[in-house]
Amino acid sequence: MPKPVFKVLSSGEAEQVHAAALRLLSETGVYFEDKSVERILLEAGCEVKGGRVLVHEELVKEALSKTPGSFPLYDREGRLVATLGEGARVFNPGSAAVRILDYRSTEPRIPTLGDLRDFVKLADALEYIRGQSTALVPSDVPVEVSDAVRLYVVLKYSSKPVVTGAFTIENLPLMVEMLAAVRADYRERPFAIFDACPSPPLSWSAITSRNLVDLARLGVPAEVVAMPGLGANAPATVYGALVQHHAEVLSAVVVVQLASAGAKVIYGGSPTVIHPRSGTPMITAPEAVLVSLSYMDMAKYVHLPCHTYMGLADAKVPNYQAGAEAAYTAVLAALAGFDVVSGPGMLGYESVQSMEKLVLDNEVCGIALRLTKGFSASPGDVDLIREVVLARRGNFMAHRSTPAAIRREIHIPRVWDTEPITEKGARDLLEWAHSEVERILREHEPPVLEGDKLRDLDKVLGKLWSRVGGRPPQV
Repeated sequence: MPKPVFKVLSSGEAEQVHAAALRLLSETGVYFEDKSVERILLEAGCEVKGGRVLVHEELVKEALSKTPGSFPLYDREGRLVATLGEGARVFNPGSAAVRILDYRSTEPRIPTLGDLRDFVKLADALEYIRGQSTALVPSDVPVEVSDAVRLYVVLKYSSKPVVTGAFTIENLPLMVEMLAAVRADYRERPFAIFDACPSPPLSWSAITSRNLVDLARLGVPAEVVAMPGLGANAPATVYGALVQHHAEVLSAVVVVQLASAGAKVIYGGSPTVIHPRSGTPMITAPEAVLVSLSYMDMAKYVHLPCHTYMGLADAKVPNYQAGAEAAYTAVLAALAGFDVVSGPGMLGYESVQSMEKLVLDNEVCGIALRLTKGFSASPGDVDLIREVVLARRGNFMAHRSTPAAIRREIHIPRVWDTEPITEKGARDLLEWAHSEVERILREHEPPVLEGDKLRDLDKVLGKLWSRVGGRPPQV
């Protein structure tokens, strides 16, 4: 079956980038704000020079040899969703937007816990959004517990696997306790992925480096989301940003494997181009996308599952720019074979979510996934063409085999203007998407967690709220 593929680097070019990153790690080194994490590296034979940990090539090689090249991802109920490391293409909304854009509004607002619940329900219903994320940061809960409360909402209202992350050191173990409350075998059959982001260039904060260590020891996959900003905290060249990105991910792999050999790591990222005049982080800029597509090849080179932020838009409203940015990046992500693709629904440089855009992006993801399937040879089509040309005057629609072939071969988006042109004019897609949002929220019944599992989950949430001296809200 012919399938389209997208590749940027040859094996020789990938080897060159890898060698450059290893040189950075061993000669320039990495800064770790948390000295307990630094100590783990020193005990493994690293040395400190000028406050930076020099990580030697052999240690990187050993860590990569211990990291699984693939692993299965399950849903909340323990059903297999995909195998990461094999081009799984699990599209999910991006995480941690601090604003939500209402229908027909041009000004995003601060989201609430109710907005997050509705967003999770909507994502649960969309066919091509195969994963959830802790997509919004609710403003009506204390910031000290907001990371864990977001995870609680997803676990309660959807069975899809979730991409999340902790904002603190203290909350991560309790967030993992939430996973255990829902399903005790979360280690063997993972259904949550936690992001951990370095602070470019070549630095790790206390929170994210400790998160790496804790995730490894608690048996939860860590998704390393390096974020080079071309022209600001990374070189302005694609090559330089790629080398730095690769070095930062490798530093995380070393920390994770020293903390717990064999722990699961996903090679991820969210590169940006920093606009030289406005300072805005352009995530869908072609150079940023080139970094992402190239680090996909680097992930393959070191045999790791891979994540990206694509299928999103830098545009501030769901307009032509937003559609173009989401569509071209989603298609490239699918063709490149990323395992986890975060971003559908997002606007405004990863800071805003839109329910209407998520509905439209679901259609984009369906198209992107259809492209990756390619097509199969149909030897009988030669006889079919002869039969129809000679007996039916070229009308394939009337042939008995056509309906089945259409169902098998043709992808037709649902919330998409494919109707004939009429005097009524074109259909307003944003209005249609809004109607779909309202229909889903009205009709869709998500698989709400119930019984002992919900009670156990509520107990963990209670522990978190005891820290801030309040009672958990009803969600």
